Amino acid sequence: MKQFLLVIMSITITVAAYAQSEPTVRCKSEAMALLFDLKGLSDIGANNYRGGLGAMAFISDHLALRAGIGFSNNIETKNNAAQEETTSLAVSITPGLRYNVYNSSNVALYTGGEFTFGMGEVKNEAGGSQTSKAQATTIGGGLFAGAEWFPWQNVSLMLEYGVGYTGTTSKLTVGTGSEIDGPESSDISLGLTSANFTLAWYFN
Repeated sequence: MKQFLLVIMSITITVAAYAQSEPTVRCKSEAMALLFDLKGLSDIGANNYRGGLGAMAFISDHLALRAGIGFSNNIETKNNAAQEETTSLAVSITPGLRYNVYNSSNVALYTGGEFTFGMGEVKNEAGGSQTSKAQATTIGGGLFAGAEWFPWQNVSLMLEYGVGYTGTTSKLTVGTGSEIDGPESSDISLGLTSANFTLAWYFN
């Protein structure tokens, strides 16, 4: 047991020493990365997926363009006499600008802004026929700030907080009849409610 602990301590000290001596922050012009949203991984299932992915490219030192694509899909079935089924689908696109305000050898602090556009649909069926459908469109934007840690040169972890505003409009369809305007809503997100955890892989 003591030998095992010594090995673990030795590895930890070696990794820490390497991290301190070898700069790994990527923020130069033309650096590019794929971004993987780590929220929602616990929801992955055979008929249920929620996640997102994106890309980021530094157009000059410390300044980057980034864009994300979010996708969620859920199917819920009730095994009753009517054989009811509810299908939910949502897609979002989030382009933005990021600027590194501070860089050490292994950590970057950054801020920026982004725009969001999303569309979603919830459809209910019974006995194979549609009973209702709701469609929504969301537009918004906001500011964010975060920290990016580079344990390796090509891999980083980002924790980000933001403040943003979104407005949503919707349309409702009952059965196969005509559409009617649904409720409108607005939302302001701040701090922990809009925290995001992202893995980045730099490929050049």
